[in-house]
Amino acid sequence: MKNFITLRLLLTLITFNVGVVHLYAQVTLLINKAAADVFLSFDEDKSLPVTELKSLNSILNSEVDDIEFVKEYSTAKAAYDSLKNHFKKFESECKNISSDSGLFLFNQCYLHFSNTFYDYFKQKFFSSTKTKIILFSASMSCYCTLEMCKNQTIDILKFIKENNEKYDCWIVDSYWHNELQIEYETFFAPSVIVLDTSNEMFYKIEYDENMIIKLIKFSIIDHMEKLH
Repeated sequence: MKNFITLRLLLTLITFNVGVVHLYAQVTLLINKAAADVFLSFDEDKSLPVTELKSLNSILNSEVDDIEFVKEYSTAKAAYDSLKNHFKKFESECKNISSDSGLFLFNQCYLHFSNTFYDYFKQKFFSSTKTKIILFSASMSCYCTLEMCKNQTIDILKFIKENNEKYDCWIVDSYWHNELQIEYETFFAPSVIVLDTSNEMFYKIEYDENMIIKLIKFSIIDHMEKLH
């Protein structure tokens, strides 16, 4: 009986630890998905989505072990706490402003998220075997540029969803991380580059209000070429 209880306890601990590891591995994915849902829901309803924001809040405030978190994401726990505080401030501020202004502030939170996990995202992104899209956004610039960055973030997320996740997408805050812009000679924000499965750039759209139209045309042409 004693051995049975010990074995049962051991199995419980193993199950718990596997669950915790799985949670750490999914944190960024869950946050990214919830944030995309906020952007896309707003685009449809023109109001800040209460349900999606609550879901994001729940994910951000789930319990994580400091040591395991740093090991998994190579990100200081303090940096993650800063992101959570930024989101908390956003939730407070958006109660007293228009939905458009709220989404503008939410985009700043999203770029903070991108910055927090920059190294982790970079490794995952470039190890993918899919065709890849990078949107160079910016958290600091004139209002017109920031508004354009926010709108093109929504356009890109819609494009990815409509193409059934055929592409991997990474939204980079080029104000804080400009090394890839320099590498690919893309010096404006917002701008989009498309990389093939070997991470070679083969399409670029720089600071263009018609970015999404050009990207859709490119994807159609690319698809047709692959059929032949």
